[in-house]
Amino acid sequence: MSTAIDIQNLRVAYEREVEILRGVSLHGAANAITAIIGPNGAGKSTLLKGIAGVAPVTGGEIWLDGTRIDRRSTVDLVGFGVSFVPQESSIFGQMTVAENLRIGGWYRRRDRNWLEERIRYCGEMFESVRPHLARRAGELSGGQQKLVEIARGLVSEPRILLLDEPTAGLSPIMVREVYRELARLKDARAVTVLLVEQNVREALAIADHVYVLAMGVNDTDGPAAAIEAGLNDIVRGWMAHKGSGVVS
Repeated sequence: MSTAIDIQNLRVAYEREVEILRGVSLHGAANAITAIIGPNGAGKSTLLKGIAGVAPVTGGEIWLDGTRIDRRSTVDLVGFGVSFVPQESSIFGQMTVAENLRIGGWYRRRDRNWLEERIRYCGEMFESVRPHLARRAGELSGGQQKLVEIARGLVSEPRILLLDEPTAGLSPIMVREVYRELARLKDARAVTVLLVEQNVREALAIADHVYVLAMGVNDTDGPAAAIEAGLNDIVRGWMAHKGSGVVS
């Protein structure tokens, strides 16, 4: 697989004296799912926010499909094909599912034929969403609402989809539903995905490659199967505040 996103020595600091990321590097294959795991406070969500332009990058470089993007505004990044689905709910509950999806294509709203086709395609992508396009989004379950957000993030035909803890706060049943549908997204191989997740085993089940972060730096990485095989050592390292316990 070719590399779609290349992150080199990325540094992010919300305040000048407080760096959250202290030199993270990552390579994400095109049309694959790259998962990012680690203990709380490792900088996983901050990494996605830095890529999306909503957290201040203070050093390093981000390249997407051969173009450097870390100096672009958030608006420019959306136009270039960066789609960010945050952990916090961003659903518009009083609007229908279809209306929520329409917002995902706002920057190309004048291209009506294209937008209607994208709404149809993305609305039908997930079985849990497909029957509910005319319903108010607020009437759906938490898992279904998250899938609507993900489908909305795909409407713009992004180069990269950034998913920040898509199952945070969901019940185990809803977690399984979301990951069952994300497996369809993986099978489609239609978009490059960076996935941050605390439900580690579910993420490993659909990821191609996994990066482990600890205290704002790279810890280890490898194919999902290799990370899963060493997961017990990795978690013990987190509990002891010693990183993963695995040498990459």
